[in-house]
Amino acid sequence: MKRAWRWPIAGFVLGGVVGATILTVNVVGASRPSEPPATKPSFGEILHTPPLLVRSGDGVELAYDVVCGSAKDEPGGTCDPTGSVFVRAVGSSDFGELPLVREPNGLLSAEVPARYTGGDGFDYYAEIDNGRGLSATLPQGAAEAPQHAWFVPRWTTVDLGTAQFGRPRSPTAVVASLSWGNGPRALGLDSGRERSRIGPSAFDIAPDGSVVVLDQVNRRLAFLRRVDAPSYVPIDFTGGEGDLAVGREGTIYVLDQGRAGSMPFVRSYGPAGGPIAGTPLGEPTADMLRAGPSGPVVHAYPSEMWLPTGGQRPPLAPGAQIAGARAARSVDGGAAMVVRASPGEARLALVQGDRVVRSWLVRSTTNLGEVQLAEPYEGGLIIVIRVWTEKEAEFRVLRLAPSGLASSFAVAPAEWAETASLSRFRLHGSTLYQLRSGPSGVEIAAFEIGGSK
Repeated sequence: MKRAWRWPIAGFVLGGVVGATILTVNVVGASRPSEPPATKPSFGEILHTPPLLVRSGDGVELAYDVVCGSAKDEPGGTCDPTGSVFVRAVGSSDFGELPLVREPNGLLSAEVPARYTGGDGFDYYAEIDNGRGLSATLPQGAAEAPQHAWFVPRWTTVDLGTAQFGRPRSPTAVVASLSWGNGPRALGLDSGRERSRIGPSAFDIAPDGSVVVLDQVNRRLAFLRRVDAPSYVPIDFTGGEGDLAVGREGTIYVLDQGRAGSMPFVRSYGPAGGPIAGTPLGEPTADMLRAGPSGPVVHAYPSEMWLPTGGQRPPLAPGAQIAGARAARSVDGGAAMVVRASPGEARLALVQGDRVVRSWLVRSTTNLGEVQLAEPYEGGLIIVIRVWTEKEAEFRVLRLAPSGLASSFAVAPAEWAETASLSRFRLHGSTLYQLRSGPSGVEIAAFEIGGSK
């Protein structure tokens, strides 16, 4: 019998520049019961990597690693987790229960039977008991908002071969350049002895072409326009990293990942920076905020799904976010983006509902890192992906057409200071923008892709 296909349960941490690591979008989630009382033992964590995009005909094994809290600190006996995964094929309304079996390495797993894998895909969720009287569901939406896997009948394969470093493209233009600091022509830098250098978390391009930067170190938004001097607006920001996206109407959305132990928060601001509304996120960890056709969405963990947070007013409460979570990110034309990457290949697809419209398989002899950006472009995609070795790294910009690779070029990382790990690039029309940093400060560089979005 053919071995069922499984993504590595531990996700992966990939090398960025020498001496640094990037935790990618494919890191596995951690699940806890909803708001357990502080005086009671916690469930612990459930680690799981959703397959998302699977070759038609491949078997699929769903695996979960239950990490329990310390028995010393949380009495109640040893951790002996058990559980089931509930699966339904596309087109079915009923979920079937598959018991999770303990493997020799301690993982709980279930092989998805052929009756669920013969069509376009399947939905699933897991219910797990940690053996100490506590249970958890992953994702939290369960049957109302399950995780999804798409079966891909055919791939457009792009082979990058072995990377030849040292030949990056120069920017078409540098649209903004600022020094480090908290003054009128500066952006904040947080650094110190034995600490990482942390600069602005994220940026995006407004409808009028101006650049909006999340200067979270100084707790403000920076507006960078080609003609006028930079302007700044103070905002609420509790600490840590964040992300930023600008909607088509000019509304600015900010993800505040918050301090340790607090829930992330999403706030909206008018085009000039005036506060509009805010809402806590429905899950404890998030890495990306994007402006979709129906408002902002946040890629969150433990579900590793996209949570809608609502438009300007009123934002969605956490429960409504969980109920509306989806495995794919909505884009224009009723389609949605699905991305799954590993060190040897990246799988990308445009889907409509349960059907795969177009799909690409990007392979590389050199290690692949995180997919920084993936956006529809002229019937295909523009993606930015890190390529790295232990000594060198660069970003590759790939223009993927339905027939294959239309064009590509390399971009120097220019990441002297850390940002949010998945917010260094933005696409606006046919121009790709990059947030770059060096010892003297920050710049926004532009690269013309060609054609039109």
